[in-house]
Amino acid sequence: MYKVGDYLMHETSGVCQVKEISEKALHGKGSEKLYYCLEPIFEKGKSTVITPVDSNTRIRDVKSSGEFEKLLDEIPGIDVIHEEGNRARTEKFKEKISLFDPKPLASVVKSIYLHQKKRIASGKKPMSSDERVMDVAGKRLFEEMAFSMKSDMETVKKAFFGRLDGEDR
Repeated sequence: MYKVGDYLMHETSGVCQVKEISEKALHGKGSEKLYYCLEPIFEKGKSTVITPVDSNTRIRDVKSSGEFEKLLDEIPGIDVIHEEGNRARTEKFKEKISLFDPKPLASVVKSIYLHQKKRIASGKKPMSSDERVMDVAGKRLFEEMAFSMKSDMETVKKAFFGRLDGEDR
């Protein structure tokens, strides 16, 4: 169980800080449960997330800076998702995103980035479905990286994509 002030990774809201833990009856009298009141770090002041302490909503510890340094070093060896057909690729991406872990997210981001680069080089536009998936996977990955590495999203994006391009920025 987390304590007030702790930081955690929430499945859909990203890095959050526990602001309060309290008993609430959201479904009427007799249905009291213990809830976390979370504030998303990258949406400060804009929203609050209420989630039951014992819920199926996935929350986990934020990965460490060291784990992300290691991930950056492993980028060249991270698998690229090769699926024929847009629908099959998108399903594979969703499957990887649902694993709720940075390494599969990095695989999705790497796969889309390289696929988009290839399309642009051959005179084609990036696929809108890839851009939508990149928005989700990239946001989740880079927010957690930026928070853990005490950096900003642009810096960690440059580090990630720089390693993909063979440059070590």
